[in-house]
Amino acid sequence: MLLAVFALASCAKTDSQSNQITDVYVEDFGSTDIKTCRPSDVDLSNAQAKEYFLRAREVEHKVIRDHYNYAPCHIEGTLKQNSTVCEWEIRAGATGHIKCNGAIKYYVCDTCDDLFTSKTSK
Repeated sequence: MLLAVFALASCAKTDSQSNQITDVYVEDFGSTDIKTCRPSDVDLSNAQAKEYFLRAREVEHKVIRDHYNYAPCHIEGTLKQNSTVCEWEIRAGATGHIKCNGAIKYYVCDTCDDLFTSKTSK
């Protein structure tokens, strides 16, 4: 029985390590409609972009398409996930994705409003 508990603890550690995100860098801003979606709408620092992915939950792309606003602007950059360099994107509507080794994982963050609040508003 002790061996089973150790095996479960080992699996839990492996699962948390499988989502280890480090070295998050914001590199660029993009918009398909600069009149309605500007850099200030998704003005996240490197630390805030990392925080987004730590808070966000992974979903299927269909969930984003059916239940979230797909904002026309985004920031993008690189990060390391399990020591692999990956590309990422975060949209103003608090949706995003990480592309690693050709695979794309989609994310939404329902607890990230504070990250997207403009520092100059109010």
